[in-house]
Amino acid sequence: MVMEKETLIPKEWLVSNTSESYEKCGDPDYKGFRKIHIFEKLRNEREIKKLSERLVTDIEPFRGKDPEDLTPAENDELKRTITSYILELDERKLFFDKPFLGFFLEKGYMESAEDFLDEVKLEDSDLKPEEVFQAIRNVWIMNSLQLYWGIPLTMTPSVYAYSMLYPYTDNFLDSTEVKKEDKARFNERLTRVISGEHVESSDPHEGRVFELIEKIGTEFQRDSYPSVYESIGLIQRAQIESMRQDQMKAMNPSEIVPISIFKGGASVLADVFLVKGELDEEEMSFAFGYGAFLQLLDDLQDSGADRLEGHQTLFSIGDKNSNLDGRLSKLISFIFKVNEPAADDDATKMLMKDVIRTCTLMMVMEVIGREPGSVSRGFYRELESYSKVRLTFFTEYEKQMRTLIEALGIGTNIGKSIK
Repeated sequence: MVMEKETLIPKEWLVSNTSESYEKCGDPDYKGFRKIHIFEKLRNEREIKKLSERLVTDIEPFRGKDPEDLTPAENDELKRTITSYILELDERKLFFDKPFLGFFLEKGYMESAEDFLDEVKLEDSDLKPEEVFQAIRNVWIMNSLQLYWGIPLTMTPSVYAYSMLYPYTDNFLDSTEVKKEDKARFNERLTRVISGEHVESSDPHEGRVFELIEKIGTEFQRDSYPSVYESIGLIQRAQIESMRQDQMKAMNPSEIVPISIFKGGASVLADVFLVKGELDEEEMSFAFGYGAFLQLLDDLQDSGADRLEGHQTLFSIGDKNSNLDGRLSKLISFIFKVNEPAADDDATKMLMKDVIRTCTLMMVMEVIGREPGSVSRGFYRELESYSKVRLTFFTEYEKQMRTLIEALGIGTNIGKSIK
């Protein structure tokens, strides 16, 4: 492999190697997944509904209360109630054949989320609830990477800062209300800051973004960890390149795939550098592949909105009435390929890869359950055969959970709680 000149991260090799690996994928091999009989699916759905109805009853005393008004005892009781619900779903294998949610809770996922929200209250209380949730998604990805590499699950300055960059930069660059020249100016100035140049901020938004880059420096000094900053620079380059997907000229899949793979791959690559500090080529390759399929999954989930807004992704281009069988088969196969067990994987890495395969497949199932017309009947039946519930149940369950969240006031009160 030829390394790029004057760089520590082989960007071109990572993009081309990951793209080639993706393009070689065909029909997925569902080894490790068992087919579930319709009677078992229906039984699982009934049990999930019963547990969820019991949860609704158990959280009734907390309905509509402001989180700030809960006593420590009430807060602990609410946490125990929700944790008990999650653990029972997990232990009874109603969604997954292999329990793992208890493992995540035991390792500190909930505490990590609490630490993150506490820091948001102090540093970024003006963010909207949906922006906080956007950031916490990346926190959980970084937490999973900490677990994968045997690193204690911790809310480090870098985990917080990099996760918060998502709502501050992504949403700014994706906004149709921001002029192209303002986006270009912001990108140029942020690129200079990432490279180590001192730039005076021109407004509060830009100032906060620059502060988050500085916060990373409290954990990773630029001279000692140059690859960390090179990886952050790569995601910035990928963000700029992805703006091509908003052009009026129609793009084809061969043009879109490398952009999506670069953007997604660079994002998780930076996640891992900010978790580990240093990576070898094999670790970089895994991180890049992981990020690539997460980006493609994100594009799948957002395909409807992207189509309306003219944002060209693999799942938003072409005739909306044509099915996605081929592209989804390739995506699922690629996910499985990236997460194939390696000979030197320890028990934790094997578990994490299994969890990633299972959860990402469920994400695909949820989308298809919501939009069954996007695939052929045969593809739908094959995919559903590996699900613990009918695919349509995912939408029903999502609505039930959304109602539950509204009952708790989480969606509206999180904004109050972080102010």
